[in-house]
Amino acid sequence: MRRLGLVTIGQSPRDDVVPEIRRLLPPDVRIYEAGALDGLSPREIAAHPPSSPERTLVTRLRDGTEVVVDAEFIHGRLQAAIERLGKKVDLIGLLCSGKFPDFQSPVPLLVPHRLLQGVLSALRLPGPLGVLVPSAKQVGPAEEELRGWGIEAVACAASPYRGDVRSALGEQVTFLRKHGVAAALLHCFGYGEEPREFLRESLGVPVIAVRSLLARTLAEFL
Repeated sequence: MRRLGLVTIGQSPRDDVVPEIRRLLPPDVRIYEAGALDGLSPREIAAHPPSSPERTLVTRLRDGTEVVVDAEFIHGRLQAAIERLGKKVDLIGLLCSGKFPDFQSPVPLLVPHRLLQGVLSALRLPGPLGVLVPSAKQVGPAEEELRGWGIEAVACAASPYRGDVRSALGEQVTFLRKHGVAAALLHCFGYGEEPREFLRESLGVPVIAVRSLLARTLAEFL
């Protein structure tokens, strides 16, 4: 049996994410999970707010509560989780599309940010890329980074962790339609199949979800 480790920037298990990923993997894969915030109380987590928009990460706790944390604080805890999982798995996938300094891993590690950069840099669109991020603070940094990759992008925000995302996307659909986007990107692992299908139906354009992009690439290795 092949063994896969999945590391979240929040708390494990990620019952909102992992079942969808599992459906895209070979049936004999055994999944182990770990989280950067495992073992921490809400008060301990709240003591590490983002120091800048560029370091803003949005995730959720085991009970489904949304939290906003600092990327630098998360990095060290992710490294520790990777080291723990690396002792019992053959491959690790990171459940976050944010940018981090390099990690050290005892087994192959798939980092979505680098995967996303490669895919989007290879894509040629007849119009801008619409990007959905969880927090308004992430809009500017997301657009700036994509421009650095040579991609024309317009971003907007809607949290995937607060109620029914589908019913909350009306304003975002109007914004993206107004800008004539040629494709859309769900730039957070919290966005699942439902918001993806809603955007695809509403905008009539392809929608890239980092969740399924990671899963299908992991399947290639497994």
